[in-house]
Amino acid sequence: MQTAAGSTVGRLVIQLARHLGIRTINVVRRRGAVEEIKAFGGDEVICTEDEDLLQRVTEIAGPAGVRKATDCVAGHVGAQVSQALAPGGELVVYGALSTHRQTDPAALTIPLLARSVIYETKVVRGFWLNRWFGTASPTDALRALSEVRGLVADEVLSIPQGKPFPLERFAEAISFAETPAHGAKPLLVFEDDRDKGEE
Repeated sequence: MQTAAGSTVGRLVIQLARHLGIRTINVVRRRGAVEEIKAFGGDEVICTEDEDLLQRVTEIAGPAGVRKATDCVAGHVGAQVSQALAPGGELVVYGALSTHRQTDPAALTIPLLARSVIYETKVVRGFWLNRWFGTASPTDALRALSEVRGLVADEVLSIPQGKPFPLERFAEAISFAETPAHGAKPLLVFEDDRDKGEE
């Protein structure tokens, strides 16, 4: 199961899971994103705008829950994802989108049920790519990059194209990046790069 399934990372997870034969439960916050994620290859989609996340997970995966999950939302949604884990399940947290522009302290946390973590031996751990690159051996880092490059070359993974913005439109690029469901990342283009046809 993953949150923010419509994000770039979410779409890569869907593609990789299909390649590996793993079914996905994809969580989105807008009803309009449901059909889009299904058309993209997501097996199941839960919309937190109008569906109960835990109830839907039970309907899809059964009362045992899911074995693996990723979350980049945190807050209430992240807490529900941890509750939806099966005993011994693992949740990897790699972002905290719910904290953006929030003043509510609850949005800045992932409340965990101690009994669930202790008695069901669930694991919640963080992941930050910069730290991984800083701690991984050069051999492991090159192996991972080579594997990703191979998956892109074999068209298993499709990286969305960015939308170019000249540097003087920096504020517009930031606004674009914060707009939901735009489907591309902003790319700042320098004048010299545009002259060379590079981004």
